[in-house]
Amino acid sequence: MIDLSRTRAELLAEIEATDSAGEPLSSIADPRVATSDARVRVCGHGRHDPFPLLKAALLERFAAAPRLQLIRDLLIPLRNALGNAFKHGNGRDPAKTISVELVLARKGALIAVSVEGARFDVAVTFRRFQGDESYFVNQGAGFSNLHRAMSSVSYENGGRTVLLCYRPMEDPDHASPYYPASAGDPTTAPGETAAQGHAAYEPGSSRREEARSSKCEIRNPKSGIDQGLLTSAATIGFSVRARGSEAVEIFPNVLDGEWIRTSLSTELPEFANGQTRIESCRAYAAGGQAGDRCGNRYVLRVAGHNGEPMETRILTGRFHATAAAAAADFEAATRLHEAKISKRVLIPRPVARLAAEPRLVLYDFDSWMNLWEFLTVRNSLKSLRHRSERIGQTLAALHRSRVSFPGMETDPIGGGLQAMVARAVTNLQMLSGGSDLVNQFHACVEPLQERAASRETRPLTPIHGAFGWDCIHYGVDGCFYLYRFETCRRADPGLDLGGFAADLLCFTLAHHDAEVFRICHDTLLSNYNANAEHSIDEDELRFHVAFALLERLQRAEPHKKAGAGQLLGALNVALDRWDWAAARDVFS
Repeated sequence: MIDLSRTRAELLAEIEATDSAGEPLSSIADPRVATSDARVRVCGHGRHDPFPLLKAALLERFAAAPRLQLIRDLLIPLRNALGNAFKHGNGRDPAKTISVELVLARKGALIAVSVEGARFDVAVTFRRFQGDESYFVNQGAGFSNLHRAMSSVSYENGGRTVLLCYRPMEDPDHASPYYPASAGDPTTAPGETAAQGHAAYEPGSSRREEARSSKCEIRNPKSGIDQGLLTSAATIGFSVRARGSEAVEIFPNVLDGEWIRTSLSTELPEFANGQTRIESCRAYAAGGQAGDRCGNRYVLRVAGHNGEPMETRILTGRFHATAAAAAADFEAATRLHEAKISKRVLIPRPVARLAAEPRLVLYDFDSWMNLWEFLTVRNSLKSLRHRSERIGQTLAALHRSRVSFPGMETDPIGGGLQAMVARAVTNLQMLSGGSDLVNQFHACVEPLQERAASRETRPLTPIHGAFGWDCIHYGVDGCFYLYRFETCRRADPGLDLGGFAADLLCFTLAHHDAEVFRICHDTLLSNYNANAEHSIDEDELRFHVAFALLERLQRAEPHKKAGAGQLLGALNVALDRWDWAAARDVFS
């Protein structure tokens, strides 16, 4: 929160910073930024210039912090401070510099964002803000987000420098229920890496088969809702529990920046033909509670041979369990990117599958938040409705496209329904009080099985195949992207729509009321039908929502009774067996 009485000296003492005299580190990519008391300066000129590098370094530094807490209390305030510096402090003048100084200490970080522009009266602006008076030129969200954060925020240098002091909360259970202690990395068996713990979709195989071993979990900040409610793809961005030498020993290449630099320099025509050269590559592992599970980040410093200035590029690397899954991901993403199916939600550009490590897929893409996280921090009906509208339009564009995928399912629902039910029952029986959950489950599944037996077969279309809110990402460039393409194939388009609507149901049960769900559900469906080649009615969508929830329940964590109960609550609502209030009791 903003407290104008706080000084730099007080904030440095709060994080127990040591004497920072002497020259700062020359690069934010210096490994000491991750582990040691350090001071470093970075500069930029544009609206987005320093943020991606700062985000990568801070996520590595505070990898043990609960992710949503880190987003809310550090990354969003930092992003807003940089945005205000560019828009207001420097008057959108790209010739002026934005300077960022980081002091990293044992108990946190102090970040100072400074501009070259004119002074401004912070005290007067803050009084207007507190009095609900007009104080902003644009929408005013930046100042509001700074005050909402749990970090300490102050100003100096006549308002030209904003000070942001972040201290990770010591008790992660109270710091942010959104991410329990086990949720930064995917849940894996002891000694098992994340990549090994997630089976990959093989072209032509069933979506239910590839999802069988998906074990990701995440919690909602208000209800403790499991990320298992999201339709996770079977593989995730590479992430390991092992750190340091252990991680390097398990995956010696994907965490080796020099190996990545050499491989890219050899295999990509842009670099191999001498047009440009990669001066350095810094690998940031996607691990810990703070990790976004998109994949490793590779920060490249690229120089041209004709005297062009050095530029920074950031790639995201997804490490798959098998080369076949990586090939499916890369091929589908390439076809979708080239098809340009939508301007509203983009497809990240796949850069390469390296010959020396064919399980690794590199994307020209840097995510900041998935859709669940984005809508949690936005916390508004307007944002939720707008995203439902855009996703309805994007799915319609995908389903009516002529993109060709090799896999095809003629009966994606009926063929595997019984096996899914059996696996769900097995999971429920392992829980305390499992017999009651099994009885509830059978009461839900019976009408679903009857509906599956009687439903008409829909025309097959290109689909994403494992669609949910964790497959929709908000990038550092301010654009939304689809992600995780190894399950793309021709199948029933209702699978994608049901996956999104199932997450919409779970999210609104945790955050909102039945009216909000109805508004956004209708927005999703109406925008899909207005743009799709074959429309889908409300009853059909209800079936697909229930089917998506069942699919998640059959791969839920066997020891997570809360998550199973929440899934059953949502399933009861989807099938009109419970009212909203009864399900809310489960989620709260």
